[in-house]
Amino acid sequence: MRETIVRALRRQRVAVAVALAAGVLWGVAAGWARRTDGPAALLTLLPLVALLLSLMRVFGRPGAAELRVDEREQAFFGPPKGRVSYRWVLLAFLAYTTTYQLSSGQDGMWWLYPSITGPFAVLLSVALWRRVPTVALTPAGITAGDPLRHTSVPWEALDPAAAGGPSRQSGFQRLPVRSRDLVRQRGLASRRHVVVETGELDVAPELLAGAIQHYAAYPEHRAAIGTPEEHARLRHVLAGGG
Repeated sequence: MRETIVRALRRQRVAVAVALAAGVLWGVAAGWARRTDGPAALLTLLPLVALLLSLMRVFGRPGAAELRVDEREQAFFGPPKGRVSYRWVLLAFLAYTTTYQLSSGQDGMWWLYPSITGPFAVLLSVALWRRVPTVALTPAGITAGDPLRHTSVPWEALDPAAAGGPSRQSGFQRLPVRSRDLVRQRGLASRRHVVVETGELDVAPELLAGAIQHYAAYPEHRAAIGTPEEHARLRHVLAGGG
């Protein structure tokens, strides 16, 4: 698990550098094009189109992979997807719009917009540099995170009678928490609900929800989490094998 996450983080750090460079260069080019007439002015529209297309992918096809096994870490885990993240495109757009506003030579309150988007781009860059989306089930509970938040939920905090199923279109899965005081969250976490972001994970949301519900209801199986035998048994149960 750790090696997989490290490789994903390296790939994301490269993406951060590329996104910032692409956004700045496109912002300079668009600022120049804005002062000219003709088709070159369309350069200002392409980043917005790219942003909208990337945001549409948040509500697109969810992951379809199995939970992976890590015997050394005693975990079943889901790594991030090996594809372009909407967050990378958002970062490029923020870098673009900040540079564009600074280089286009506008009058009036031109400084207001980059004073908002610039710090936001810096904060997002730092967040993406530190963490990738992941989820792991261990004998102790659930750990999940993405660049903006990190959550740790012990099994005892979950309600075994409540099903916190996934929403295929929302990209998030709500956990059926009954003891909020046992949950540990950092970052931009909701005060009302405890959720796992599934839209960026390479694991089927229904499978993850079924595994969480199973271990919440059957504590006697938690100690075996992370073994190939338990993984095979879990797959059999979730497939309807009883």
